[in-house]
Amino acid sequence: MHNMDEQEWVSALFADSDRGQCSAIRLYGSAQKSVEVCAAVTTGNQVLDILQSGLCPQVLVLDTLLQGPGLGELLWRLGTLELPRRPRVLITAMPYTQKSASRFLTMGADCIIFKPYNMSELFAAVYRCGGSTEAWDAYRVREYLHELLCDMHYNRRLGGWNYLERILLRTALGPEDYIAKELYQYAADGQHIRPGTVASAVQRINESLRHTGPQGYDRLCRMVNKPEGSRLSNLELIRSLTELIRRAMGR
Repeated sequence: MHNMDEQEWVSALFADSDRGQCSAIRLYGSAQKSVEVCAAVTTGNQVLDILQSGLCPQVLVLDTLLQGPGLGELLWRLGTLELPRRPRVLITAMPYTQKSASRFLTMGADCIIFKPYNMSELFAAVYRCGGSTEAWDAYRVREYLHELLCDMHYNRRLGGWNYLERILLRTALGPEDYIAKELYQYAADGQHIRPGTVASAVQRINESLRHTGPQGYDRLCRMVNKPEGSRLSNLELIRSLTELIRRAMGR
């Protein structure tokens, strides 16, 4: 089984005739840890050259307006290449091209994403296209947790966020029943630290969130049926965050 807290990378080659989009992709790619941007190029011939040179990304991200050659011919030529593995193909398209874009699915494409989208949505689509189901679920837990913490203006300099993330990957995706001691041990395993270190780190995070994001913290209190303005135990904090993440994921 995939180890939930060990993040799975997805490698991708992007091709878009818009140079500004390629620059934005490279910039965003350098600031995140889920998708490795092998290259961002502007023609179909560059895609073919890169693949024939031996690079074999897990996902090809190809825009419908790509030229030299166009997307239809490029998909046909991709089918003639002898590659170690067939990359998944994600098509990026304008909404008005929905009918013509869908025919690319019969020509070897696997997924389509329609504009407009932001970089976060594009990279999430790439990850979903190329990663395993377990990796995609873990990706979503990380993203939802990050959103929740950002809404609460969390202190990025505070240590221990990685322990909280490991715990929430376990509680959001794993078995229903858990106690605090088990979760601290789970987060400490293989980290050369004691479970007590995890407990202390989560406690500091708990106190910090109470001060930096009081409205969000009150929402967490309501999730475990405590009055607003209460102080949550570590386990209550974990349970409330777990419930919010599960709801966001539709679990």
